[in-house]
Amino acid sequence: MKRDIAGTITFVMAVLLLHTVATPPALQAQAPPATLRVALPFDLVDVLDAAKFKIRVPANWNGTLLVYLQGTKTGAVLEPAVVPPVVAGSQPPLEATLLARGYALAASDFTYASLDMQAKVAVEDALALTSYFRGRVGDPARVILWGTSLGGLVVLKMIEDYPRAFDGAIATCAAAAGMPRGFDRQLDFGLAYAAAFGWPADKWGPLEQLRPDLNLQTDVFAVAQVPKEDGSNRGAWEFIRLVRGIPSESFWGTNPVYGSPGWRINLVIGIWARAVNEGFAAGPFTQNLNRRYTLKPEEKTYLAGLGVNADELLAKMSARANILAAPHARDYMERFGGLRGVLRRPTLTLHNPLDNVVDVSVHSAYRAQVEWWGCQDRLVQAYAKGIGHCVFTSEQLLASVETMERWLNTGTRPDASFFPEDKGFVNNFVPPPWPY
Repeated sequence: MKRDIAGTITFVMAVLLLHTVATPPALQAQAPPATLRVALPFDLVDVLDAAKFKIRVPANWNGTLLVYLQGTKTGAVLEPAVVPPVVAGSQPPLEATLLARGYALAASDFTYASLDMQAKVAVEDALALTSYFRGRVGDPARVILWGTSLGGLVVLKMIEDYPRAFDGAIATCAAAAGMPRGFDRQLDFGLAYAAAFGWPADKWGPLEQLRPDLNLQTDVFAVAQVPKEDGSNRGAWEFIRLVRGIPSESFWGTNPVYGSPGWRINLVIGIWARAVNEGFAAGPFTQNLNRRYTLKPEEKTYLAGLGVNADELLAKMSARANILAAPHARDYMERFGGLRGVLRRPTLTLHNPLDNVVDVSVHSAYRAQVEWWGCQDRLVQAYAKGIGHCVFTSEQLLASVETMERWLNTGTRPDASFFPEDKGFVNNFVPPPWPY
């Protein structure tokens, strides 16, 4: 009886909230603002609230501002990128093409001690930059958020929390399950590494709470048991890959955008990035309580051929399925990196099915949240060929911007025809379910 009452209350609250998130009327076609505060074209690189930012406004500004949020960096750059990275050699040039089409571009180089891993800071800087643009340049007719990887997650967070400030959102290769659940998967990576190689607690700190001051080069890459050229530890790394469910071609192949193999990127995110975020959260925020780690029979047979006893390693992992997050740290990450799925504005996500860092299953998790709130008409999920994390061409990203503009202009949710397969999109792809 208590469960029925609680369920009824939850349903009523959801219905009441949905009355407040009705789809806004379709916006009119973009147009330049009536009043400009600067002469066009306008280019500026400056610092706002200790964060470097960049603004580019073409002479033929069409009134739309694209605010870009970057992915994780491991060091400082000269100035922020105002567009996502693309596969080398892809045409047409993304930034120049958008400017030629009349788009204003802006980005903030959100930085915390040169480590761009804090979603809270990214939200604050993006809001400050958008407000600054309005005061310095002029009021855009339309503001579209777009972001890559961590920036993509922040875009989803912002379009949920600040729907009155933005008109639409494009999130590419985003950790759309939210940071807490996403990093639970990175805890799995660490646990698999510990089972396969042992855990260097004297260098990295305890498995469940890493040292927050880990240096990526001297503490991670210099200490880790990286794959050997002679293949002698290939089986152990294959075990880690299979437990994490990462496709072989993207785990061992070199990412054509970032220039690193998948196993190396997983060390960055699974060890260093988790440590950095535990520092922000002031404690361990990942958990795996009562999880049971398994592999398919054919995977175990394959590993046995490489000299690996999978059952023995899985038993080691399952014996550590007792890790609980510190409540205050988990709450911090939920607050600043968690997603609810309440969408009041058109939102487009783009992902590679063979992503080797952010499992494509995150989109099943996010869609389930969006559908629970009845907001699925404001979500479109698209997929593009590419082996690795955030592997997109300029054509695919331009098509995403065009699709969002058409959606905003007409109020009609785009279908598969907006993502032509001759541009590398993969229609009718259904992501696997979130594993837990």
